[in-house]
Amino acid sequence: MLQPNLAPHCFENDQSSQTMDISSLPIKKTSVEEYLDQEFTSTERHEFFSGKVTIMAYASDNHELIIANILRELGLLLKETPYRIYPSNRMLHIPDSKRFYYADAIVVDGKPEFFLYKKKMQATTNPCTIIEVLSDSTERKDRGEKWQGYRTIPSLKEYILIAQDEVYVEIFRKIEETHSAWRNEYYDQLEQSVSIAGKELPLAEVYRDVELDVTGETTENT
Repeated sequence: MLQPNLAPHCFENDQSSQTMDISSLPIKKTSVEEYLDQEFTSTERHEFFSGKVTIMAYASDNHELIIANILRELGLLLKETPYRIYPSNRMLHIPDSKRFYYADAIVVDGKPEFFLYKKKMQATTNPCTIIEVLSDSTERKDRGEKWQGYRTIPSLKEYILIAQDEVYVEIFRKIEETHSAWRNEYYDQLEQSVSIAGKELPLAEVYRDVELDVTGETTENT
């Protein structure tokens, strides 16, 4: 397991009643090399951004069902095409910054390109599609920090966010004429289909066997 980013802090006990403010402790940033060396042998997966290492969040049953449905159905649709779909164990590197993430699923158009480390680790650098299933513990990061980095990837054409307790899919598609602007699309009906890597994927298949919240109340999840 990766070590916490907390440097040792020594202090003397002057025999008076004192409490230690943990916010005053110095924070040790992890280097890319330290992160990759430890990640290679770790039994858990971690993400890396700006010297900070974070462990991957717990995944609910709904979360894993949605990903399994997408991998199965989209994988079949992409057979005999140049596209390849990968699950969440595929490390993703953002070329323009020192970031390493594990998206829930990615699609690559043609031959994958890699960031190589010591000839033993590969991190994909050219996804055309990135898919994240939202949860209470990850939505802020998926919409903020991750999206900020993902949209700098030159090969990326679509970023797909999927709710896990209700039928809701949000897609950011790159406007090709601008190379930097994105448009939003929203889908919230099981009868609809979404276009991913040029293939139409029915939402009924994305949410197959998923227990949706039909009351309109938010279900606690992580």
